[in-house]
Amino acid sequence: MATRRDRIHRLAVVQEQLHRLAEWRLADLQRQEDELADRQRALIEALNDDQRLQGLFVDSAAKRLTAVSAESTKVAQAKDRQAGHVFAEARRLKQAQRMAGAATAAMRRDDEQRTLETVVETSVAGSIGDLWFSRRGDGGRG
Repeated sequence: MATRRDRIHRLAVVQEQLHRLAEWRLADLQRQEDELADRQRALIEALNDDQRLQGLFVDSAAKRLTAVSAESTKVAQAKDRQAGHVFAEARRLKQAQRMAGAATAAMRRDDEQRTLETVVETSVAGSIGDLWFSRRGDGGRG
């Protein structure tokens, strides 16, 4: 029973690590998304602010803005997929934790049952011995 409980506990630990890894990946995608939004903002501000050189760099800035926008869309889609993955990992983690708790409770119940059986056997053996000695008539054991 202890080996089953240990295996389930190890499984719960691994699930916790997988969940944490999924959360880190989601946080990294969020960071990338924020960086891309900052780049987009900077490009738009550069296009709006510099009136004198606007004609010279409009095409390259527009291409960069399009590329950043496309990359931002990809990151947003990846972030949505990763959010689903985090949710699935959280569900698996909760299930593994429940299994570990159930295995620990089952092991505890088995230990309590064995202890109870030992106490009952000891008590019954003592009662039988007392009964045998009282029937012998000498009143003592020794």
